[in-house]
Amino acid sequence: MSDQLGAAQHTLPFVPDDTAAEEAPEGDWVADIAVDAPGKDVYSYRVPPELMQSLAVGDGVEVPYGGRRVRGFVWRRHAQPPSGVRLRAIAVHRQEIHLPPHLLAVVGWAAGYYRCHLGSFLAAAVPAPVREGVRLRPTRMVAPHAESGATLTKRQRQVLELLPEQPIEWAAALRLACCSSSVLERLAAVGAVHVEEHRTIDEHHLISKEESFALSDEQQVAVDAVAASLSQHNVFLLYGVTGSGKTLVYLDLAQRVISQGQQVLVLLPEISLTPQLAARFRRRFARVAVWHSGFSAGERAEQWQRVASGAVDLVIGTRSALFAPLPDIGLIVVDEEHDPSYKQDSEPRYQGRDLAVVYARQLGIPIILGTATPSLESYHNAIHGRYTPLTLKQRPGGGALPTPLLVDMAQECRAQGRKAVVSQALIDHLRLSCERGEQGIVLLNRRGWAPIVECLACGHVVMCPHCDIGLTYHKGSDQLRCHYCGYETAYPDACPACHEPALSSKGLGTEQLEHLLKQAVPGMRTLRVDADTVGRKHAHARMLSRFAQGEADCLVGTQMVAKGLDFPKVTTVGVIQADRGLSIPDFRAAERTFQLVAQVAGRAGRGSHPGTVVVQAFDTEAPALRCALSLAVKRFYTAELQQRAEHSYPPHAGMLRFLWSGPSLRRVQNHAETVAGAITPLLNDCRLLGPTPSGITMIKDQQRWHALVKGPSRRAIQRLMDRIAAANIALDCSGVRCAVDVDPITIC
Repeated sequence: MSDQLGAAQHTLPFVPDDTAAEEAPEGDWVADIAVDAPGKDVYSYRVPPELMQSLAVGDGVEVPYGGRRVRGFVWRRHAQPPSGVRLRAIAVHRQEIHLPPHLLAVVGWAAGYYRCHLGSFLAAAVPAPVREGVRLRPTRMVAPHAESGATLTKRQRQVLELLPEQPIEWAAALRLACCSSSVLERLAAVGAVHVEEHRTIDEHHLISKEESFALSDEQQVAVDAVAASLSQHNVFLLYGVTGSGKTLVYLDLAQRVISQGQQVLVLLPEISLTPQLAARFRRRFARVAVWHSGFSAGERAEQWQRVASGAVDLVIGTRSALFAPLPDIGLIVVDEEHDPSYKQDSEPRYQGRDLAVVYARQLGIPIILGTATPSLESYHNAIHGRYTPLTLKQRPGGGALPTPLLVDMAQECRAQGRKAVVSQALIDHLRLSCERGEQGIVLLNRRGWAPIVECLACGHVVMCPHCDIGLTYHKGSDQLRCHYCGYETAYPDACPACHEPALSSKGLGTEQLEHLLKQAVPGMRTLRVDADTVGRKHAHARMLSRFAQGEADCLVGTQMVAKGLDFPKVTTVGVIQADRGLSIPDFRAAERTFQLVAQVAGRAGRGSHPGTVVVQAFDTEAPALRCALSLAVKRFYTAELQQRAEHSYPPHAGMLRFLWSGPSLRRVQNHAETVAGAITPLLNDCRLLGPTPSGITMIKDQQRWHALVKGPSRRAIQRLMDRIAAANIALDCSGVRCAVDVDPITIC
C-alpha cells in the first residue's frame, strides 16, 4: 500500500434525528434499503406507521422487489419521499438482525473501493444462516431432581438410579438407562428429573500447553508501544522471527483492552490456524468465539447472535470475522498478515488485511499486523513511516533457530542413480528424530497422488472436461479429480485419445509423498493434512490434537502445515520442491516462495531441542530460497522492491484486473476487446495490458479472458473506475460476466 486507500464511494449510514422523527407526519418516513439484487445500491421504501418507532439504520428487513420479496438492510432513513413517486412499503422488520453503525461504515467504504454492489457486500458480510433466520437446534439436557417427592414405579426408580447427578444429553440418558423417551418424559412431568434446553456450538477444543505469561524484554517493548496507543489509531507491523512469541504480545494487549470493557478482533488467514491459537486465548479468557465457515448453519447463526449481544470479549477467525458485529472493538490483530488467503477470490473481492486497516482507522483504534515474513506492501509502508515497526529478533528462553540445509536435487538424482523425490539428508534426519522420540513436518504444496496422467503411447494428458486443467490422480479412491470444479471420474483403463492401455501418472502429491516417506523410514507414523483429509467438521483440529499428543511422528501436508503451528517436539522440517512456485508467471512468485519456506522452516526447534530444516530444490541459487534460509529479510525485500519499481508493480503502483467469463469463447473475447477499446481513451495516467486469454482459459465451462490495468497509485485506479462509471461503460453483457478485481493478489 504505497498510498492511502481511496475514499468511500457511498454515503455512510446515519441515525435520523429524533426531533425530526417526532415532527414528521405519520406515514411520510422513507427508508433506503440495500438489497442483494442487481441494479442500484439502494431502493427507497415507505416505512409503515407500525414501524416508525422501531425501525433503525442497520436493521434487517424484507421488502417487495419485482414480484418477490428480498432481504436487505436499512441503509438510511429520511422524512422526504421522492416527489411524484409512489413507494412500496417495507414488508417485514427483522429486529433480531441489526448491524452496528461502525460495521455499516466499513462495509459502505469497502463496497465503493472494491467496486461491489452494496447489497451484495452486505449479504457477504452477514452469514447466510443469519439472513435466512436459521436457528441452532437446542440440545436437551436431563438430570435427576434430588428433592422430588413424586411416587414412582419400579421401572421409573430403576431409570432414575442409572442417571448421573450431572446433566447429560437426552440421547445419552436414553442409552445409559436403556429406556424410551416416554419414560423420561413421564419422569419430567412428575418433577423427578429436570430438563433444560441449551444451544451449544460444537467446537473441538485443543488443550493449550501451560505457558508462562512473563514477557521478554523485546515483547515488553512491543506491548508498551501498542498500549500507549490504545485510545488512538496506529498501524503496528509486528515483525518477529518464527517462534519469537508474537502471540504473547497479542494476549497481553487483549487483556488490557478487555479489562477496559471493549472487545478484541483477531484475524487468521485460514481455518487450519484457529485451533491452536484459539486454545491459547481460551486459557486466558473465558468469553472467546471462534468464527469461520466450518461450523453448521445453526452454529454460525448462534455465534453471530452471541457476538452481537455483547456476550463475547474476543473473536478469533478467518477474514469473514472482520464483519463480526462486535459492539465496541478496542483492538484488531491480523496474524500472518502476509498470507494471500486474506484476499477473497470471489465477489466481494476484498483484501481482509487492508480492509482491517481501514476499519481500525474508522474506529480510531490500533491494529497489529503480525508476521515473520512481512508482505512487501506492509514492509514498504513500514520503511516509509506509514506503519510503526516493532521487532522480535529472538526466541524467548534463548531457543535457537533451526539449522538450514539446502539440498541440490540434481546432484541428489545423480547420487541415487535415479529420479529422486526425497533426499537422503531428509530421510536421515527424519529417522533420527523418530529414534529420539521427536517429530517432523514435511511440506509439499500439492495434494493427491500425482498431478498429471499421461499416455506413454501418444502423449495425451487427461484433462478436465469443464476446465482447462489436467486431472489429478488420487490413488486412495482410484479417481481422477479436478481441483477447480470438483469433477471426478474413475481412472481409465485406456487412453481416451488413442485407446492404448498406456496411461501413467507423473509428478508428486502429498498422498504419494506420505507413501514414499513410510517406505524410506520404516515404522514412522504419519498424518497427512491437506484438503482431502480435513474435509469433515473439525477434522483438522482432531489431527493436530493427535499429533500434539504424540500419536504420529511426522506431519505431511500442503501449506496448511507451513505456518502458525507450534509443536515443541518437532525438530525436523522438510520442504519438497521448494522452487516449484518460482516458475509461476506471477510477479509475487518470489515473495510467496520466500514466505512459504521461511514460515515452514520456523516450525522446527521451537522446544528445548535444536531443529533442522531440509529444503530440496533444483534451483539452489534462487535468491528467495537463499534469503529465506539465511533470514536475510532486508536483502530479499530490498532487491524485490527494486524489481517491482522497475516494472511498475505494487507497492509502487496501483493495479486492477478485469476478468470476463462466459460459455461462448467468441462472445467473451469480443466483449473483452470492446470494453478495452472503450476504456482506452479514459486511461490518462494508467496503462492497459490486454485483453488476453487468462492463465487458465476455462473453469467450470466458462471461457476466460482478462486485462490488467496499472496506475501510478491506488488513487489513480479509483479515479479511472470513477471515469468508467461516469461513461456508463457496460463491463458485462448478455452471456458475459465481468469480475472487477481491485488490488489483485494474482494475475494468472
